[in-house]
Amino acid sequence: MEAAARVFAGELGKATRGIHHQGEDCLLTPAGACVHLVYLVGALTAQSGDARTAVTARIADPTGVFLVRATAREPEMLAALAAIAPPAFVAVLGYAEGARQGPTVRPISVARVDRGARDRWLVRTADRTAARLEAVRARLRGEGDDPLADEAIAVYAVTPAMVEELRAMAAHALEVLPAADVAAVRASDVDLTSVLIARVEEGGREGVPMEDLVVLGAREGCSKVEVEEALAGLLEEGDCYMPRRGLIRIA
Repeated sequence: MEAAARVFAGELGKATRGIHHQGEDCLLTPAGACVHLVYLVGALTAQSGDARTAVTARIADPTGVFLVRATAREPEMLAALAAIAPPAFVAVLGYAEGARQGPTVRPISVARVDRGARDRWLVRTADRTAARLEAVRARLRGEGDDPLADEAIAVYAVTPAMVEELRAMAAHALEVLPAADVAAVRASDVDLTSVLIARVEEGGREGVPMEDLVVLGAREGCSKVEVEEALAGLLEEGDCYMPRRGLIRIA
């Protein structure tokens, strides 16, 4: 299971350079995000196309719009996307791909979610954006060591003014939330990870089916896609591993 990038639509929309990173074709953003698999949550505002052949959905966050496109090559995703009538909050896990009209996302998981899931995504994405921008700032000062930040600076001719523009974009995304909600989301971040890792530890060498962890996450108010994204982070960090598809075991 691959960890998913979290980027705002306004950042992904600026990605014009494709790179090959860790064996995958990715889009590089000006803030140094390397985007192959992406997790996004936003407001589905419109759809176009035909539910039998292809549907393109416009999913908005406070910074811009993601274009999510499902085709008949993935009939389950096409049906799932076409079945959600706008307006609605949706969560999408998918692959970012370059296109003539700008980056698009090819979904591998689509789910209708509530405002709480959207709010959690906004806060966590803002925090990750801030961390990437700090790495870019450090490299502009000649400090630190971040090859992706170096490549972004070279490709997009990044300046301190551009970094500030991206920082302001992320800050604007949080203006739709009261400060108390932002603090509550940050406090709950550790809770989901702790709940999941505790359950996996209980499973011992037998492991725990992913379906059980999804149910556990739902009890905490988190969607299936959020649980999958949290598990991807645990796998990437080496806390867990997947001995076979659909089974999570403690490392």
